[in-house]
Amino acid sequence: MAKNKQRPNQSTPPQATKPKSVAATLPNQSADNSFSLNPVVASIIIGVAVLISFWAGFSNDFVLWDDNMYVTDNIMVQNPTFANLIRLLGVESALNYHPVTMASLWLNSALFGKGAASFIVVNTLIHLANTLLIFKFTRQLTKDNILVSFLVALFWGIHPMHVESVTWIAERKDVLYTLFFFLACIHYVKYLEQNQRKFYIYCFVFFVLSCLSKAMAVVLPLVLLLIDYWFDRGFITVKNITSKLPFFIVALLIGALAVHIQGGGNLGGRIEKMTADVAIANVFTMGTKLKFGFYGFLVYIFKMFVPINQHNFYGYPATDQYNAIQFVTAPIWAFIILGLGVLAYKRQKAVFFGIFFFFFTILLVLQFLSVGGAILAERYAYIPYFGGLFVVFYVLNQKVQAKNLILGGSAIVALIFMYLTYKQTLTYKDTGTLFANSYKYEPTSPVVNENLANHYGRSGEINNVLLYGEYALSKGVDSYALNGALANAYYLKGDYKKALDFYQKSIDKSPEHRKFIAYYNRGIANRDAGNFEQAASDFTTAMDMGENKTAYLGMRAFANLKANKFKEAYNDYTRMIDLGMSVDTAYNDRAVARYSLGDTEGAIKDLKEVMKRNPNYVDARNNLIKLGVQP
Repeated sequence: MAKNKQRPNQSTPPQATKPKSVAATLPNQSADNSFSLNPVVASIIIGVAVLISFWAGFSNDFVLWDDNMYVTDNIMVQNPTFANLIRLLGVESALNYHPVTMASLWLNSALFGKGAASFIVVNTLIHLANTLLIFKFTRQLTKDNILVSFLVALFWGIHPMHVESVTWIAERKDVLYTLFFFLACIHYVKYLEQNQRKFYIYCFVFFVLSCLSKAMAVVLPLVLLLIDYWFDRGFITVKNITSKLPFFIVALLIGALAVHIQGGGNLGGRIEKMTADVAIANVFTMGTKLKFGFYGFLVYIFKMFVPINQHNFYGYPATDQYNAIQFVTAPIWAFIILGLGVLAYKRQKAVFFGIFFFFFTILLVLQFLSVGGAILAERYAYIPYFGGLFVVFYVLNQKVQAKNLILGGSAIVALIFMYLTYKQTLTYKDTGTLFANSYKYEPTSPVVNENLANHYGRSGEINNVLLYGEYALSKGVDSYALNGALANAYYLKGDYKKALDFYQKSIDKSPEHRKFIAYYNRGIANRDAGNFEQAASDFTTAMDMGENKTAYLGMRAFANLKANKFKEAYNDYTRMIDLGMSVDTAYNDRAVARYSLGDTEGAIKDLKEVMKRNPNYVDARNNLIKLGVQP
């Protein structure tokens, strides 16, 4: 009378001072007569290049590297009802509060379905829109110099370091906040040029939307000061700062909220927590933070020119490497670069503007405040690379008279970048390819090993789970996912004692919305280990904590039956019959419970009902024979 076994899941602003006319004071390059390209044609070329570069990613799947928290395990995105949209606006996801981003994922699911492709395509289309906004913004800054604007936008759009922001579904927040960020910049320039208050308001609205898409947008007021500087309106002056007070106030509020949430807060219960961990870790001295932060600053610059050895997780070095030459000298080289930018304040405005655009927009993620377990991340270079590319092509256009030489050389490099971007998108094909790529560069990273263990756990490759998982465990990883993967592996090996120990650790570490899975899996392990009463208790807890309150009813009924808790088993099977769940099995097993309770007549009645419904049900036939009744 046994049922088929199941295995564990693998688991309005103040009046701004009236600006002067800026038309006569623009410092930028005018359109170059030796180069002619229609802006529409330029936009088409940029668009085609971007789509070709990222096309391979359209067939990728979700990766269990935050995609689960944002989409695949997010019930509000998976079930895009209006009620879930309202709930979603008050939810923290992956230690971030970004309601506009979450609303866009909800809309994506509602309009285009839950498959990975639609999310990746939408990310790419937003990235394309961002690229065209950069084309527009650069034309504003350069008085319509098409060559500079075209090359800045093209290289920004196809850059291999942008794959993480575009192809990784969880980074919808990156492309979306950038969309609003550059819309704000464009409208601020219009405000300066036309002195129309509506453009100031549009700028502010886009800034707020950007902040609610990703908190990194809080640096926009500093960028607006740079735009003031570029248009000869001074830089950090009382007038410029006071005219942007609403922006600075919002930036402070959003920044404080981001730090609060990443530190584990929930705004006094006003924000629903979906993540149990914290991201902010003060494990380094200030001197070490400065070394690591400026090291990241230099790596971002290097990879803007030479995008090689890319992967998704750049771990901190081992303790004995903290004083390695690359870290000790990093602040010196960084200050040299920033010093050159300062020296260019009056003599070469493009250099000052570009360097400090880069620095301001990347400053908050340089790990001076240690967030997460990575020393740097490719997604953080998404907006900042505009500043670096602007310097490169603006200065090239100034220094090189042969524009065809600039264009020809750029075309060769662009083709190389497009190929590298194409290859990098393939590393996001699935979780296995993503972390296998990282393993080539970070073989001793506990995080990489942990994620490989989790991946192989889902595909049932037990030996790989133990290989990578035990290594990660030895390096101090103690996450619910790793404990769960190891528990499942030991379960499949038949080592129930170890499996149950790891299931308990997984339960202890799991966020509340994920605990039901660990209880469910432990219930299966307890059942197969013969701990039927504990198994029934685990299945009860799993149903109570999960969304589906009857999901494991059949397994609990069977566990109760095997634990000789016949009344509880009878009640569970009766409920299954009423709900239409595995009705034939429920009648057959309820017959066993009824017989054990002394109700032989009721048992026979249930068995006859099974035979009436399914004459080929062997267990029911045999049970009737045992009771002396001919089927």
